Amino acid sequence: MSAEFNKNIDTSSSDEITTIVVIDDGGSKGATISQSNKKHGIIIDNDFKPLSAYEAEKRLFNYGKNVIAAYQPLRWYTVLYNSSVHPFNLILIGLATFSGATQDFPTMAILLIMVIISVGIRFIQEYKSEVAAQALKNMVSNYASVIRLYSPPDTRDPTFDDLEKMDRGDTQELDIPLEDIVPGDWVKLSAGDLVPGDVQIISSKDLFISQASLTGESIPVEKFTMDQKQPPVIPEANENVKMDKSELERPDLCFMGTSVVSGTATAVVLKTGSNTFFGVMAKTLASKRTRTYYEISIRRISFLFIGIMLAMMPPVLLLQGFLKGSWTDAVLFAIAVAVGLTPEMLPMIVNANLARGAIALSKHKCIVKKLDSVINLGGLDVLCTDKTGTLTRNKVELIKHLNYNGDTCQLPLFLGYLNSYFQTGLKNLMDVAVIEFYENPDSKIIAGYTNISQGFTKVDEIPFDFVRRRMSVILESNQEEDNRFLISKGALDEMLSCCSHIYIGNGNDLNDGIFPTTDIIPLTQDIIDSVKNLNNTLNNDGLRVIGVAFKRMKERVEFSVAHERDLILVGVCGFLDPPKQSAKPAIEELMRYNVEVKVLTGDSPVVCRKVCEEINLPIKSIVTTTDIEGLDDTQLEEIAEKATIFAKLTPLQKANIVNALKRRNHIVGFLGDGINDAPAIRESDCGISVDEGTDIAKESADIILLEKSLTVLSYGVVRGRLTYGNTIKYIKMAISSNFGNVFSVLAASIWLPFLPMAPIQLILQNLLYDFSQIAIPWDRMDPEFLVDPKRWSTKGIFRFMLFIGPLSSIFDITTFLFMWYYYQCNDAHDDYKVKLFQSAWFVEGLITQTLIVHVIRTRKLPFIQSTAAKPVILSTILIMAIGIAIPFTPINYLLSMTPLPGIYFSYLLGVMVSYPVLVSVIKVVYIRIFDDWL
Repeated sequence: MSAEFNKNIDTSSSDEITTIVVIDDGGSKGATISQSNKKHGIIIDNDFKPLSAYEAEKRLFNYGKNVIAAYQPLRWYTVLYNSSVHPFNLILIGLATFSGATQDFPTMAILLIMVIISVGIRFIQEYKSEVAAQALKNMVSNYASVIRLYSPPDTRDPTFDDLEKMDRGDTQELDIPLEDIVPGDWVKLSAGDLVPGDVQIISSKDLFISQASLTGESIPVEKFTMDQKQPPVIPEANENVKMDKSELERPDLCFMGTSVVSGTATAVVLKTGSNTFFGVMAKTLASKRTRTYYEISIRRISFLFIGIMLAMMPPVLLLQGFLKGSWTDAVLFAIAVAVGLTPEMLPMIVNANLARGAIALSKHKCIVKKLDSVINLGGLDVLCTDKTGTLTRNKVELIKHLNYNGDTCQLPLFLGYLNSYFQTGLKNLMDVAVIEFYENPDSKIIAGYTNISQGFTKVDEIPFDFVRRRMSVILESNQEEDNRFLISKGALDEMLSCCSHIYIGNGNDLNDGIFPTTDIIPLTQDIIDSVKNLNNTLNNDGLRVIGVAFKRMKERVEFSVAHERDLILVGVCGFLDPPKQSAKPAIEELMRYNVEVKVLTGDSPVVCRKVCEEINLPIKSIVTTTDIEGLDDTQLEEIAEKATIFAKLTPLQKANIVNALKRRNHIVGFLGDGINDAPAIRESDCGISVDEGTDIAKESADIILLEKSLTVLSYGVVRGRLTYGNTIKYIKMAISSNFGNVFSVLAASIWLPFLPMAPIQLILQNLLYDFSQIAIPWDRMDPEFLVDPKRWSTKGIFRFMLFIGPLSSIFDITTFLFMWYYYQCNDAHDDYKVKLFQSAWFVEGLITQTLIVHVIRTRKLPFIQSTAAKPVILSTILIMAIGIAIPFTPINYLLSMTPLPGIYFSYLLGVMVSYPVLVSVIKVVYIRIFDDWL
């Protein structure tokens, strides 16, 4: 689309109105669009006009729907697939296949059941989270107001009046779905609206846009039309649009994903869908996300299990083949050993732990999209966060009202309030902040001055414009006739330029009212320098400053900009997006759990430093975008490690900082809600967004907070470490126990003339033991364990298996010896003695495996210094009781068991005491040598 701009400007209206006339060869025609506060606008020809319904439909077909194609909701089958291809599941499926091939169908069935349960737990939790995340999108208004050429409703035939309107080129305002917006549409924007595409402003009034989602800047940006020599440029339908960051600085452009804070505007849509700044960024993020720390660790642990199995099978195969003479049996036995080494409950226990953590977080207003992120959250040692809305309230507030000397003064507050209160039209953010501060009951307002607006009547106002950068109101006192006052406020430099005097009183006594007649002196250069120094000091503290001035007016005339001279400056007001009350305790809580917080923001460094100082976040150093440009990886890693605040960053630079920290062996989380945060969210180990964040940020995130606060994250860190603790205790306990059992079975197969335990007994023992471990997700961890971030260590798991695993074999072999010599269970042809031997090892093996969890779960003395949660204790007692009772039940003959004699239980009691004692002693030695346990 192209057009030439006609430079005929009708400026016959007042200084505050510019008329934009659509020109054709026949003269003036079409609509007149007024634009306040600027003396220039876009002058356009007849081609530049609202679209007709037909043209809009044609463009919708050519350009497609106004949606970001890079992100689509996950289907249920995609979630199911992602839940199934977990490395632990694949190991069990492989072992189940081997078991089926060797006709060990009971083992195959058990393994497959464990896989199904594991997949079911993960699928249900992640699909529920996906549904909840998509529901957040549906809560957002999906309509925009557009101006199109008039066309009659489709429900009736056109009337003569309809034809006349169409011939005149009349327009109509319609509310249509956002996805039906097309390039060339004219859209109307007002406070609270989301910008439906990348648009260029045609006309505006006091328009402020929040670009925090794109740039990270907390203060909304003023947008307005500019003198244009070139018409709006709309890309072709199939054009490959590239991201031009310089466009973000243009005051006449607004972008998809940003929102209108105040004011109104009419704008033409230039780009929609994937061609927008938002959409181009989304396409760059559409590639597969890099693996997180948890995913890498799980792969390593899976390879460890496979490596142990492959390492154990050859010696077992050779030993059995040469000793027993049957190589077929040796192969089957080697496969059975491989199956026995693998904790078959591992996927289910891991997923149950993760699901329980996700459910706990959901009760604290978190949606966990990926279960793995629960453990990643617990492993964080660095949390990168944006500033706006996370550390701050995302709301401009009046912080200070001072005289020229920097002392608190009531006059700037009072006069600023009257100015903001009486101005017409939409009030900007600072007007709202002044009014809210003054009307807040907690504000320390001098008695008798809590309702000063009732004492005045507005006479006139001189609106704000971008040249003067101030606005004024003229008020008349209700008590004194012909006593008028001009009150002006605006940017301090512009205010100083129109002031001739300054008030030097304290502004708190108010002996002669809020318009003082004393303590007023001429404005000298020294005083101007002093005021500017005060302004610089406040700016360095991150405050935006406006000046407030007044003068008495006697004349009854039409007021204009010319009356804004010889004013009396009474002081300044300072504004800031202040820290949240929850930010300081949340930072302290995260630091207590050894999580370092770094702030990555697009905002200015001085603003960010001020906020960090107020919340007591230790600042090691401050880095800006220019400091990191052109650095190699090593240099960037050094800066990322040492700095606390990273300001004025681009989206790519945020992602680079996250990657640099990961290369330094940190587990990194990132909390952000904007389009500019999405790359860093995807690169982090745990990406976190909020329910009010942009779609691209929420799609990139692993966790969505329904409340943007660090407080819930400190809880999430603790919950993640608890989840990790319960998971790693099962992994270490199960693999060490299985490793010990393999040694015991190997020893027994060499020595005994019969099987130490029948296959059905082995299956039952495993099932009972596995059932006892179901309670582990409900266990607690010692408070000391939760203080520091924890890391998965395949080396630590392997070392734990080698040290602790064989301890159980000591007692297994002791049981073999006890039954062999004391009860003479050494004849393979004596059916009773074989059953007695197998029953004895069944009970001893089950009880020692079940009991040892209480020793492994803590670095402390079990039952004395640290006690498991009630579900774990109850499951232990229950399974031990069932194990002891089974040989005495009527089903013992089905299990090839027999009742055990009384003297055996004396021996069993000795094992139950000595085994935990031995492991506790070894645990002390192990911790002293390796400084590690769980």
